[in-house]
Amino acid sequence: MFASAHTFAQGCRNPTAGERAALQQLYDKDKAASISGDWQTLATLWADDAVALPPGEQPVIGIESIRSWLQRTRLDSSKIEVTDYSINIRAVSICGDTAIEWGTSSIALRPRGAPAGFRASGNIERNWKRLPDGTWKIECAIWNMGKPEPDGPRPDKPGPDKPAVDKEGSTH
Repeated sequence: MFASAHTFAQGCRNPTAGERAALQQLYDKDKAASISGDWQTLATLWADDAVALPPGEQPVIGIESIRSWLQRTRLDSSKIEVTDYSINIRAVSICGDTAIEWGTSSIALRPRGAPAGFRASGNIERNWKRLPDGTWKIECAIWNMGKPEPDGPRPDKPGPDKPAVDKEGSTH
């Protein structure tokens, strides 16, 4: 299911401008729904027979299981807010009716009312399948996330409110 180094030799190609535009619309939908905590919209991105491979968990197979997983793992937006979410797709290959992509991801979360939160970054690979009506749905996705790091103002780091100080005591 996943791409390998030899996929281009087996008839894969770069996406057309139309395919890139269609995928970009899905990336935008993913980002908006992830930031707002809209698990119902996130579920619409997945194919009926999709497989999610979340970090540290068993595979989640089929749209009903994915819907349940999304609902169960969603954040309580009254307590936590998503302040940033991004996926930077580094490569996409079109192999027949499958788009295989990989990239990096990042999410920043903050407790409501707190001045700072944390950010976690990782890697992602997704396979999108083109349905007979021309729409794309996630067929399989796997991702990981690194150790969360503080995000936002930190007393031990330079920033807009605290300039860097060198060894001689000069600010930068």
